[in-house]
Amino acid sequence: MGGYVKKSDLYREYARVIDMCEGTGLEQFDCMKYMGCIYRDHNGSKNPSFDRPASEFSFALAIVEGKPVFEGDVLYDSKGNKYNIPSGAEWYWNNYSWTQPKPATITVTIPYAVAKSFLEVDKISEMMPIMEVLNNAIKEALK
Repeated sequence: MGGYVKKSDLYREYARVIDMCEGTGLEQFDCMKYMGCIYRDHNGSKNPSFDRPASEFSFALAIVEGKPVFEGDVLYDSKGNKYNIPSGAEWYWNNYSWTQPKPATITVTIPYAVAKSFLEVDKISEMMPIMEVLNNAIKEALK
């Protein structure tokens, strides 16, 4: 919930949401919740009446990829780290996404003989030269 206690807080947040939605294709009602559900205008008015307790309303903190971000939503950064958005969060929203990015992949090319010898190793001491070749191949692929 929003945690608002005064009606004047609701009007200030509503004004912020109107400004935030401008030019995004979202209506201000898309960026408001009443009792945890997206607020719907049932009386045909362009403005909510706020005749219910202030604590039952919440407002989007930002718009990311065309969707409103509310407290408790989960976003991902470019490295795939997951963030549960806290109340009053102030983020650099353009660095976040609703979807987790796919992990980066690399292609490592190693000689057939090295790959085959890796499978035939019986002792750890025999593995060291093979590991060095693999390590060099990975470094080369990461360039």
